[in-house]
Amino acid sequence: MALGIAALRDNDPDAAQGPLEKAVVLQPRNPFALRALGQLQLMKDNVPAALPHLRAAATVAPDDPINLFTYAQCLLAIEGESHETEAGELFKKALRLEPVGDLAEKIKNQQRRLAERVMRANAQGMPRLDAVMYLSSALEAYRELEPKGQKQLLAEAAALGQKALSINNPEQKHHLQHYRGGTTVSALQVVCILYVGVQLLLPGEDAGIDFAREYELAKGMAGGKSSG
Repeated sequence: MALGIAALRDNDPDAAQGPLEKAVVLQPRNPFALRALGQLQLMKDNVPAALPHLRAAATVAPDDPINLFTYAQCLLAIEGESHETEAGELFKKALRLEPVGDLAEKIKNQQRRLAERVMRANAQGMPRLDAVMYLSSALEAYRELEPKGQKQLLAEAAALGQKALSINNPEQKHHLQHYRGGTTVSALQVVCILYVGVQLLLPGEDAGIDFAREYELAKGMAGGKSSG
């Protein structure tokens, strides 16, 4: 297996495949070998071949957050099928097991992308009108603040954005001290406030979600006075 892992780390999947396949045959319940072979197949864009190995790795070692994370990514890569719910649960469990560090940040990034994917699917490709309203309101709120207050609002929204926000769950609420004098808002509103803040104060930076279409509509509603 060591030869296969070394070749995989050298980004040489062809050289890695034989040793890793042999390792899985000899040790069919070795989660490390299973995951490595699954990752190799993902590198080769062979998602159907990767899936059973990554599922087995997550089953054999369900408390390994890397196994759960990799399996969830594979589920989301399957074309023509919907596995968002299962992948979301795997991300949540992986984050509980690994709440801080580089892996945790990767998990949270994937959670944000998954939430956006579900949101777009629910909207059937159309702009989210509730997001347009929240973005427009956020634009007005930033305009009402002095530069220091704008930075404080963006920092507060960004801090919440580091958590696993369920933007498709209107019941999840958060309190923002610097928004409209202190207001309780939904998770989607937090992300919209964060998005606007990034456009205004950190143009060009990645806000973690793509609200470009909604933002253009929101600027029109808010009077088009924004430079972001």
